[in-house]
Parts: sequence; C-alpha cells; structure tokens
Amino acid sequence: MHNIKAIKKQLQELGFNHNEAKVYIALTQLGEARAAHVAKKADLPRTTAISILQKLEKEGYITVHKHRGKSVFWIESPHMLKNAFMSKVKMADDLHALLANLYRSESDFPYAKIYDSKSSIKTFVEKIILQLEDKSEICTIENPHVGNYSKIFTEEFFYAMLDMKKEKGITTRSLVTVGSIKNINPKKTQRQSIALREMPKEIEFKASFWIIGDTLVLFSGKYPFIVAVHHRIITNSMKSIFNYLWNISVT
Repeated sequence: MHNIKAIKKQLQELGFNHNEAKVYIALTQLGEARAAHVAKKADLPRTTAISILQKLEKEGYITVHKHRGKSVFWIESPHMLKNAFMSKVKMADDLHALLANLYRSESDFPYAKIYDSKSSIKTFVEKIILQLEDKSEICTIENPHVGNYSKIFTEEFFYAMLDMKKEKGITTRSLVTVGSIKNINPKKTQRQSIALREMPKEIEFKASFWIIGDTLVLFSGKYPFIVAVHHRIITNSMKSIFNYLWNISVT
C-alpha cells in the first residue's frame, strides 16, 4: 500500500502547501484527468483544484492539453519534481555566492570564515591580496622550516602572488623563527618588498600568522586550514603584540 501520508509530508517539506500536495498526489494516481475529476479525488472544491492545477502547470510539475474543448491535466514524471528542486538548489547556491560578497560589505561588522581545502585557501589568498589597497602593509609570523606554503601552493602560484604584491606596492614585515633567515630562498625575498627579523629563540611557532588590513589570519598547511577573523579591535590588539615582538627581534 502506498504511504500517502508520508508522501504528503515530504511534499510539504519541499514547499507544497496542504492542498497543493493533495492535488499533486491525486493527479499522480490518476495519471491524467480533467479538473473536476482531480477535485473529486483530492476532496477539494473544483475552483480550488483548478487554481492549484494552473499553478503546478506554470511550475512545470504537470502539463495541460485540450481534448474536445476541455482542459486535461497530466502528471509529469517524478523526475521533473526532482529536477525542479535541483534547479532551485543550484539557483540558491549561485545566490549564496553573490550574497556572500554583498553581506555587510558596507559595514564594519565582525565575522569569521574557515577554509579547509587547498582550492578554497588559494582562492582566499588570491582574493584578499587583490582587494588590498595599493601600498598596504602585511605583517606575518612564519616558520620557514615547516613549509606551510609548499604544502598548499605550487611554486608558480606562490611567485604569482609575490608578483601581485610587488605590482600593488604591498610591503611585508615578517617575523620568523630563530635561525630561519639564512635558509630562506633569496628569490622569495628579491621578488617582494619584505623586511625580516628573527624572533627570540624561546618562541616556537609552527603555524603562519598574518595581519592584513582589518583581518587576522591563522594558517596551517598541515592539515590545510585557514581561519580568517575580520574584527578591527581583535586585529589591532594582535598588531600591538606583533609590534612588540618586532621591536625585540633581530635582523
């Protein structure tokens, strides 16, 4: 026996109201029928059934044709129901992407985002550099021995980001773990405007830490993970700690 109650409940969860679900189920059972027959099967007034049938026809769930001057409705394959909602999901995904860039774009409201795949991290890094104003400053804390960047970025991508920074006149102050400067590839320093200092040996640091504008970023290549916090007070507070470390570190 078909579980009509369960079908009706799921249709309602997909957005059908009570009467729409009754009409859709009635026509599914009938296959094709005139409005009066559907209304009788759904136990609804004929005018109500006609209104719902016309709505369902516009939404692509059913089809109507004329037979001897009378409108006859027939149900489309259940695949149409699935396809219609898959299309709505796709539209919702596209809208989400558009709204995400608009969301509080003209306010200083704090927010945090997490990126935990190589592709999403690359997109984030590229986007945040592109959005930086020319001649901005980036502050970082790094441990070159760990190789966080090489775990995520290809050499081509990494150098492309350095060239982008150089083109925009972006400068970097970078604190690194003790003994690191001599092991940094000169190509990485020559292709950007960067000042390096080594932190006291007591400070162990295996992640990467960036201050970019009003955004604080914590990054690890193992496993791929970024948390970006946009919050002026938090970022300024961490910038104060960074400046203290910068002043007690050596070139």
